[in-house]
Amino acid sequence: MGGSGPLAELGDASALELGRLIRERQISSIEVLEQHLALIAERNPELNAIVTLCDDIAWTSARRSDERAAAGATQSPLDGVPITVKDVVATAGVRTTMGSLLFEDHVPDWTATAVTRLLHAGAVLLGKTNCPEFGLDPHTDNRLFGPTLNPLNPALTPGGSSGGESSAVASGCSALGIGTDYGGSVRWPAHCTGIAALRPTLGLVPATGLLPSNAALGPAAPSSVSLLGRVQTLGPMARSVADLWAALGVMAGPDGIDGQAVPVPLGDPAFVDAAQLACAWCDGEGSVEPAPDVRSAVADAASQLSHAGLARVDSARPHGLEEAESIYTRYRHADGLFLHQRLAAGREDGLTDTMREWFERVHSTSVEAYQSVAGERDALRASVLGFMEEYPILLLPVATEPPYEAGDADFDRRFRVLAPCRAVSLLGLPSVAVPIGRSPDGRPIAVQVVAQPFCDHEAIAVALLLQGDGRG
Repeated sequence: MGGSGPLAELGDASALELGRLIRERQISSIEVLEQHLALIAERNPELNAIVTLCDDIAWTSARRSDERAAAGATQSPLDGVPITVKDVVATAGVRTTMGSLLFEDHVPDWTATAVTRLLHAGAVLLGKTNCPEFGLDPHTDNRLFGPTLNPLNPALTPGGSSGGESSAVASGCSALGIGTDYGGSVRWPAHCTGIAALRPTLGLVPATGLLPSNAALGPAAPSSVSLLGRVQTLGPMARSVADLWAALGVMAGPDGIDGQAVPVPLGDPAFVDAAQLACAWCDGEGSVEPAPDVRSAVADAASQLSHAGLARVDSARPHGLEEAESIYTRYRHADGLFLHQRLAAGREDGLTDTMREWFERVHSTSVEAYQSVAGERDALRASVLGFMEEYPILLLPVATEPPYEAGDADFDRRFRVLAPCRAVSLLGLPSVAVPIGRSPDGRPIAVQVVAQPFCDHEAIAVALLLQGDGRG
């Protein structure tokens, strides 16, 4: 960015670093915002990561942050920090399209709980980021806004469905992104762009505000029956693992609407004794063969953890994990896409090819069949949780290969590479995606650090060991 001093490298600074500089009045929130808007003006026209800019709201928030700093008021670690939010998450007064032509002018009159909490903590909303239609594709492109590019290499996918977030954060246009994760939608984009991401334990962060909901476009508790409602969660994306934890601390906790959100106190990564943790690592979930460079990256990460002092780091895979991909696929197809089909009813011509293919592939089924596959999931989860009594940390790849070319149109392949992510999603476990290296041709590779339910702090603590100084 040129120049020197605290303003020189704001596009590389972590969210917590920015917050500290603002609290210490080394820089102002207004100055931070100006620099980020300048970066957006420079980089976003090519990247197409941020699709709706709300700079008027951002200026007001930044001024209020500076007023709090000037008054000596207590400020949160994220006060004055610019953030972006995926375009399937409701934001009052700010266009929220779900990446669909069918909702190009939709402006909610309410805001998702997790985003409201970040704004109350002083975060500055810059805008909304691009996603595939209804967030249902591992590559970010749609008929409304077009494709988002990967800032590391425009020939590669930035991932999906939180690909706009990964591109915005990796390029420095945003300090912190809020995405959603169903089958890997924060972890896979992080893998593709060399940043970090957290899929929290299901129930830590209220899903109130994710679209579509039981009330279609209105405020409602997420479905407690559908696979979408039982698997999808909001999660932060950042250049620093420590930033993920700061964001989770603000977003977590029941809101009185989402009945699946639970009042579980968060642990503290700073007090995790790595010497008491055993880790099992594997180069995949067992059903899809990983690429050699992915296998090598996971082995390198396991070696790092061994040298970092974990109690044990053993090569082992939970029994039956190789069945997760089949269960997930059959569960998703049996579940159907009722919420999405209701939104698109009578307007299917406006959908992307991917959405039309989804509608052709999935089908609602009998209660008996649905319960049968749900039972398989529950049995596998019990088995894996038993395994994690001995190995409370699992280490495996985010994806079976580095990011593929953006033009790859093979529907099945796009989802098949996410088998390691989908296994973790199916089991409802917390997972931190950490950049770990590059393939021989320079493509980024990340690993997942997975912990037991509601032990997100342990996953973060181990991820910090892999990230070294806490930066990606």
